[in-house]
Amino acid sequence: MSRITVAAAQTANRTIGFRIGSVESALDQIDVTLDALVGLAHEAADAGARLLAFPEDTLGTLEWQAGHRNEMGPMLAAAGQRMLRVLGEVAHARQMAIVCCNDLPGEDPRGPVYNTAVLLGADGIEIGRYLKVQPTLAERGDRTPGEVFPVFDLPGVGRIGLCICYDLLFPETTRALALNGADLVVHCTLGGASMGDAEADLAAFRTRAGDNFLYLIVAWRAGNSRIFGPKGQIIADAVQGGDRLILAEIDPQSGREAGDALGGMTSDFRARLFRERNPAAYGILVDPSPPALEYLADVEVDDVAMLGDRFAAALTTGAEAFEEGEAWLNTGDKDRARTRFEELSEQFGTVWIGRAARKRLTSMTNSRQGGG
Repeated sequence: MSRITVAAAQTANRTIGFRIGSVESALDQIDVTLDALVGLAHEAADAGARLLAFPEDTLGTLEWQAGHRNEMGPMLAAAGQRMLRVLGEVAHARQMAIVCCNDLPGEDPRGPVYNTAVLLGADGIEIGRYLKVQPTLAERGDRTPGEVFPVFDLPGVGRIGLCICYDLLFPETTRALALNGADLVVHCTLGGASMGDAEADLAAFRTRAGDNFLYLIVAWRAGNSRIFGPKGQIIADAVQGGDRLILAEIDPQSGREAGDALGGMTSDFRARLFRERNPAAYGILVDPSPPALEYLADVEVDDVAMLGDRFAAALTTGAEAFEEGEAWLNTGDKDRARTRFEELSEQFGTVWIGRAARKRLTSMTNSRQGGG
């Protein structure tokens, strides 16, 4: 297969605020967002891209959903129809496949909601969709997990797998996609691939690609989008901020030559790697109650419903409270800001609002100790 250009769209934050009350007003904002995404798609096509990936929460509905949990199904159904129609039209017009990702209901708008990645072919028609297998505990209150890792044939590109955000913290995700025949995986995300720092995230992304000899496209809103080669190498990297496109020219069928000191070179090392597996030894990987959980039985894990409520609050009133604290800090009202950040740290714990609040508190303490 000849070389092709692939692209990740690193989009700006176009969140639909939870204060927008009606479904109609939220859908109007989605139309504005889609106009911007269509512009990015045309830019990618002008650069020769055959495949374009958008980040998780492509339409920016998460905050609105958090403030309207009882009515999000019908809104997401209408939003999804618009997304697939509009992006399908530009895919067809530019003969470029597109991956988009958003919470979407199943066939029943009032039924289960899934975090969903959709692959549109170059004719604008849906080839297939992936339902996030590993939603976080906080997501599970409002979203149903998927159960399979499908791989899709994309003409002119190869075999494509999809995954979403927290999925990549589980090495099983990319291994399952590779075993199902994926040449290239598109990862739509709002976050990293580890619970460590930025260096750990980068190492995890490289490892997921290199362990499985996969091309990996990471579309990450607002920053850190990258394209990795099948030996874990960084092929294309983005600077912070959006809207931006990350482009790379690849041959999805090549780049997998490897060998060991005794076995000689193999043109595609997957042919060895997947033959040399010893599945009889891997039963522990599918044991729902592995022995490790016995040793971790005393470790407290938050209730799913409570985490869902905290997640919704973080996206809505928590975010507003943090912004107010930031404003006080910037205008010199440090006592009020400190009190606010302490409250948010206690309320939200390890949720990003809590972590950000503690970061501000640390910065304020260091500044005071330094005489600032």
